[in-house]
Amino acid sequence: MGKKKRITIGSVVRTIILFLLVFLTFFPLLLMINMSLKQNVMIANDFFGLPRTIYWTNYMKAFRFIFRPILNSLLVCGTSLVGILMVVSLSGYAFGRMKFKGKKVLYSMVLAVMMIPYALTIIPNYGVVVKLGFLNSFWALIIPYISGQQIFGIILAEAFFHEMPGELFEAARIDGAGDLQQFLRIGLPLSKPILITVGIQVVVAMYNDYMWPSVVITGGDDVKTFCQIVLNNAAGKGSSDLGLITAAFILGTIPLLIITQSCLKYYIQGMMVGAVKG
Repeated sequence: MGKKKRITIGSVVRTIILFLLVFLTFFPLLLMINMSLKQNVMIANDFFGLPRTIYWTNYMKAFRFIFRPILNSLLVCGTSLVGILMVVSLSGYAFGRMKFKGKKVLYSMVLAVMMIPYALTIIPNYGVVVKLGFLNSFWALIIPYISGQQIFGIILAEAFFHEMPGELFEAARIDGAGDLQQFLRIGLPLSKPILITVGIQVVVAMYNDYMWPSVVITGGDDVKTFCQIVLNNAAGKGSSDLGLITAAFILGTIPLLIITQSCLKYYIQGMMVGAVKG
């Protein structure tokens, strides 16, 4: 028989802290689900109490309330994602595998951009959007997202392409393949995990962004994003029905859950790139 694991004060404290952290993590979510199943008057009178009868009307109202904003967010995220992955894959390959003059200077400039706080870029980006005439349109979100969300992806892609075996590209070069053919036939197919990782990260960031859409989308609700609509109402600039708002939050997270879960295997592979050099 195996030895019994000795229970110490340290192990008990660790277990208690772990359960406490898990509780603190999931309690707001459970509270939000509870609120979404109650009428507004029940939330006001018995905030923490369980619903006596499940009020599904909140979800039906919320679906009609956020259907268009969710489509707007997905349209912006999908269009931006195509541009971001194109730039990330090409730039990462160029920095990771190619040799050209000024490479180190350009890569240092890319790294330097990461040091600039996001808030400091809002005013310059707003000026560019206004000059281009994109204000209150989807392009006011798409163009800045493509230019701003690519930096971290380029750094990850550069590290990935740099660590790839040079023999693969050397064999292709001997067969007469140029740089573009090597990228399309070798680099791009093998970079699927890292590109999916970058894609998930930027989609989550763009979908959850509230600050930039609030700056450039100030017209009608037809072009407003999910976070913009829901957070504006949660802040008291619209509906005061907490049950409706919490139901909208829950429904709005479903697209992100589907995207993340469908690509989780590749996301984990991409996160492991660079962790162990092989």
